[in-house]
Amino acid sequence: MRTRFKLEELDKAVKNFEDSMNIDINIFPDVIKDSVESGQIQKFEFSCELLWKTIKVFLYEVEGVDVKTPKGAIKEFFNSGHIGYKEYELLMQMIDARNKLGHIYKKEMFKEILRRIKNHLVLMKKVLEVLQNKISQKKNEL
Repeated sequence: MRTRFKLEELDKAVKNFEDSMNIDINIFPDVIKDSVESGQIQKFEFSCELLWKTIKVFLYEVEGVDVKTPKGAIKEFFNSGHIGYKEYELLMQMIDARNKLGHIYKKEMFKEILRRIKNHLVLMKKVLEVLQNKISQKKNEL
């Protein structure tokens, strides 16, 4: 089952992202602080990408639903009853943030996303837990 493999990758990525967010950047000079923040954003982007792709594989293997886009995956994950409306909205906002980072670079936008990034991490961990529980349940049913 590809979902288990994707979940292991996602778990590692989210933990790595969390580790980067636990760095106290205030002890560094500005040039290093900027580099650390850029790394945190990159880890956010990578984890976000892996999250929606894991949801995509999960939906295909468990629900029989084939989706092609990040927002389509989030919508079907919600429609299948795996998350509530609040998580759905927050995941859509997270995808929008990731898209903005990939297409537009403005210092103000970068800083705004950076301010909200810890909330995205909490959301990723919650969705990861939901996915792990669903796969565990599925495994026990077999």
